[in-house]
Amino acid sequence: MERMCSTVVNLDKWMLQYFEESSDMIIFLDKHNHILYMNHAAQKVLTTGENVSQITDALCTYCQGFTNESEKMTCINCFTHNQKLQNETFQVFMKDKEGNTVPYSASYVEMAGEEKIKVLSMQDVSPQLRTQAIHHQKTLTQKIISTQESERKRISRELHDSVVQELLNVVVDFRLLKYKTDEELSKHTQLMEGTMTRLIDDIRNLSLELRPSSLDDFGLEAAFRSHFRQLEKNYGLEVEMLSNLEGRRFDSEIETVVYRVTQEAILNAMKYAETDEVYINIAYDKDELTVEIADQGKGFDISSPPKGTGLGLFGMQERAEIVGGTVNINSEAGRGTQVTLTIPIGG
Repeated sequence: MERMCSTVVNLDKWMLQYFEESSDMIIFLDKHNHILYMNHAAQKVLTTGENVSQITDALCTYCQGFTNESEKMTCINCFTHNQKLQNETFQVFMKDKEGNTVPYSASYVEMAGEEKIKVLSMQDVSPQLRTQAIHHQKTLTQKIISTQESERKRISRELHDSVVQELLNVVVDFRLLKYKTDEELSKHTQLMEGTMTRLIDDIRNLSLELRPSSLDDFGLEAAFRSHFRQLEKNYGLEVEMLSNLEGRRFDSEIETVVYRVTQEAILNAMKYAETDEVYINIAYDKDELTVEIADQGKGFDISSPPKGTGLGLFGMQERAEIVGGTVNINSEAGRGTQVTLTIPIGG
C-alpha cells in the first residue's frame, strides 16, 4: 500500500515534469475555452503580448487552419467547436514568431467530470513531413521515369512495326520497278501509292498522340474533334461531346492538362470499361473549367487496387494539381465510371 502511494506521488511529479519540459504544446482549457494553464512550449508560440484569455482569440492569431478530408487548410467547423474532432488526432497549421506556417499534429480531448476540462496538445511534425516529401518526390520521380520509358518503348515499337516496315516495302517496290512491264507498272505504282498513304497515316497518328498541332493552333474543341475521329476510325469508339467553350482559348498549360487528362480517361474506358461509347461534357464559367468523362461500362470498386500499374490515375491527379485543379473519380461495379476534372480559372 505504501509503495502504491509512493508511486502515485511520483507519478504526479513525473507528469508535472513532462508537462513543463515537453516540446509539445500543451494547453488546459475550461468549458468556455478559457486558458487555465499552458506549458513553456505553448508560451513560446502564444506570446504573453497577445490576448490569450480565450483560446479562440489566441489561436486565431496564429492558427492558419486545420486539415480535413477536402481541404488542406481550413477554418470551417473549427476544431474548438467541432465535437467530432474531440478525442481524435488531426493536423493543424500555426504561424510562428517569424511568420512561417508550421504544421502540428494536434489532439483535443475533453476529460470526464462536471468541470469539462479540455486538453489541447500539438506536436511539430515539420521534420516528418519533410521526410515524407523527400520520399514522395523519389517515388514520383521513379514513376515519371518508368512512364517515360514505357512511352518510349511504345513509340519505338510503333516506328519499327509500322513506319519502318512500310518504308522497307516502298524500298522493295522501287527495286522491282525496273523489272515491270508498262502494263504492270501502272498497277504497281498504285500499290506503292497505297503503301505511302498508309505510311503517312501512321506518322500522322503517331504525331497526334505525341502532341496534336490543332491543340496549339485552334484550341481544345478542335483538338478533341480530331482525336475523337481517330478513335472512331481506328478503334470503333464513339465519343459524344457537349461543350460551351465556343472556341474560347485558355492558357497553354491548362489546355494541355485538360487534353491529357481527358485522353487518359478515355484510354482507361477503352481498356477496362468494355464499352464502345464515351460521353464528354465541357463546361466553362467565369470561375472554373469543368470536364466530365463518363461511360456506362463495367465500372469498378474505387476502394480496390487499380488495374494495370495505376500510373494512369496517378498521372491524372498529378497533372491536375499542376494548374491547381482536382480530379474526382466516381465508379461502381456494373454502373459505369465518371471522371470529373475541375480547374479554377483566375482573372
